[in-house]
Amino acid sequence: MKKQVLAAGCAALLAGALSLPALAQNVAVVNGKPVPKSRVDALAAQIDAQAARTGRPVPPGLKDQLKDEVIAREVFMQEAQREGLEGTPEFRNQMDLARQTILINELFANYAKKHPVTDAEA
Repeated sequence: MKKQVLAAGCAALLAGALSLPALAQNVAVVNGKPVPKSRVDALAAQIDAQAARTGRPVPPGLKDQLKDEVIAREVFMQEAQREGLEGTPEFRNQMDLARQTILINELFANYAKKHPVTDAEA
């Protein structure tokens, strides 16, 4: 009996240890839905890119607030989904415009990488 209890305990510990990397990949769980750390990282990258474009430094403490921002966005997104806002024509129109903007920005960024401006051209 003791061996069975010990084996079950070891199995439970092993299962818990194996799930730790998955937990480390998430910053929170909102209403049962994991919020991945990659969202915080993506938002931080956007802030860094904007700071580089504008030449302005990132305000102190801003990056410390990103986790809370991403969690709040998840809460609001879930509520919008619950209310069925994803199916509205207004939402679909805004998504189409956002998609176009993102694709165009990616096109220009890709072109700039492939055709850097030389000192002679500047």
